[in-house]
Amino acid sequence: MKKNIFFIVALCAMLACKSTGIENHSKNILESTDTREIENYLATAHPDDPKRSVLKPKLIALKNSEWTKGKKNAKPMEARPVITEIPSAAFKKPNSEEAEEFKKLIAATSKEHKEKTVKLLNAMFNEDINSKEVILLFKNRSDCNLVLKIQGKDFYNLAVPAKGENFIVINKGTYTLKGNVCDVVYSSKKDLNKSIFLTIDNPKPAEEKKKK
Repeated sequence: MKKNIFFIVALCAMLACKSTGIENHSKNILESTDTREIENYLATAHPDDPKRSVLKPKLIALKNSEWTKGKKNAKPMEARPVITEIPSAAFKKPNSEEAEEFKKLIAATSKEHKEKTVKLLNAMFNEDINSKEVILLFKNRSDCNLVLKIQGKDFYNLAVPAKGENFIVINKGTYTLKGNVCDVVYSSKKDLNKSIFLTIDNPKPAEEKKKK
C-alpha cells in the first residue's frame, strides 16, 4: 500500500514538473535565438497562437543573419509578402470609398514592407519600458477587407485583408480603433502602452446578440 501511494505521489510530481516545463518553454520561446527551437515551436503551435506573428519574422531575421555571417548550411529566407491581389468578393461594396482606400493602403504597405519588417524586428528585439513605440498586430478573421482607423494623439490607418493579418508600429498612447467589418461598425478603446495582438471575427447577427 505504501509503495502504491509513493508511486502515485511521484507520478503526480513528474506530471506537475512536465506541465511547468511546457509553460516555461512557451514563455521563453519569445526570448530564444535558436532557429531550430523556434521552427519546432511554430510547427506544433496552434494556428491562432499570437506568438506565431512575432516568431515568424524573428525566425526570418535569425536565418538571414546566419546566412550573412556565412554559417554552414544556412539559407536566406524571404519575409512573407503582403497580399496585393484583392478579391472583389471581399468587398460588399467594391466601388465604395472605403474599398478604394483599402487598395491604396495595401499597395503602400507592399512598397514599404521591408522597412516595416525592419521596424517590427527592431521594436521586437529592443522592446523595453522606456521605448516610445509599440507593435499592434491585428488579425482579421472576417470575410471582408478592413481599414482599421487608429485614432488618438496620433492617427494611423491600417489595411487588414479578409482572413489575413497586418501590423503597424505606433507611438504609445490611448487610441480608439474603428473600422467597418462587413457593413457593421467596429469600435474599441485601447491603452496601447505595450505590444499587443488583436483579433476580430465576423460580426454576429443582431438577433443572436439579443439572445445573449
